[in-house]
Amino acid sequence: MADVREEIRLKAFNWCRDYLGGTWRHLNYSDFQIRDLRAGLSNYLYLCSLPTDEKGRKNEPREVLLRVYGEIFYESDAPLLDSIIFSLLSEREQGPRLYGVFTEGRLEQYIPSRCLTREELSDPKFSTEIAEKLAKFHHMDLPLCKVPRWLNQVLDKWTNIALSVELDDPVPQRMLDQIRSHDLIKQLQFVKGLIANSKSPVVFCHNDCQEGNILLAKGSPTLKENSLVLIDFEYSSYNYRASDMANHFCEWAIDNNKESAPFFSLNPEDFPTEEQQLKFIRTYLAEFKDEGDRGDGDSPECNRKTAEAVEKDMLREIQRFTPIIHFLWTTWSCVQAKVSHTTFGYMEYGLARFNEYLRTKEALPSDM
Repeated sequence: MADVREEIRLKAFNWCRDYLGGTWRHLNYSDFQIRDLRAGLSNYLYLCSLPTDEKGRKNEPREVLLRVYGEIFYESDAPLLDSIIFSLLSEREQGPRLYGVFTEGRLEQYIPSRCLTREELSDPKFSTEIAEKLAKFHHMDLPLCKVPRWLNQVLDKWTNIALSVELDDPVPQRMLDQIRSHDLIKQLQFVKGLIANSKSPVVFCHNDCQEGNILLAKGSPTLKENSLVLIDFEYSSYNYRASDMANHFCEWAIDNNKESAPFFSLNPEDFPTEEQQLKFIRTYLAEFKDEGDRGDGDSPECNRKTAEAVEKDMLREIQRFTPIIHFLWTTWSCVQAKVSHTTFGYMEYGLARFNEYLRTKEALPSDM
């Protein structure tokens, strides 16, 4: 059990008392249970619990997940939008139940579960269900801006920070300088040109569908055993469908949970083959069609084109967005290297993603 700083323990105790009420309201501080689950790459997670000898009230949660926003997230305007999205998805039973929202984070339903492993993303059993989950996610109509601005906005913001930030450690600084030697403004303009010429439909995207954000439920009152649950919506927004798929496929090749420095590995050969991508796409399209016409002109595409033509277009758009995604997380890494307190090789990660950006950019068809 990882130690929790007294400052966090006290805040967590007060948040649970104020937002959960009931038994939690009358709980003694000495009886309050809190455990550090993991420091995610963007957030910090804690399990807060009632003592085992406390009966609690009917329909009252005995344990909840406390999510404290990380630095790159907390210092932006994203928390308000994230809370709105989380609340809407909770109401539609597309995510965990929401118990409380405050400036520094929120209290969520704790789902007994584990995250998928990187290897499980390519397991046909899990990949099929992920495709179905993503189709349901994309089919949702939320009262948010439907113009796909998010990608360009964060690319602008994170690239500008990456260009100006200076790191204290000379080793990460050299990696940052190596990335910056490639004229990031020119690379940004190229990436934004790719985005501008995309014909991929705009849907509500998760934007971070990686193994750490996909839970395998161990059974709960609201979830079947071994159900998959998408979590962590801080980057969710209306975006290009192919962007979400390209991001997910990139994660097939990245393990973010290595035990030794730099705490990740990147294996380009594990990016899904065309056959694996097509299996995912076909499952996705079948589920999306079953969900019904959204009425926005996107879903009837299968009626206007042959299935083969639709699949070919999707493969092409996924290829378009693959270097975009690598560049996106390169700039994210440069920012995290300065502001995050999580132990992770952010600049090693950023440089690895940038090298993949250069490689996949070079592999683009000449007409892109």
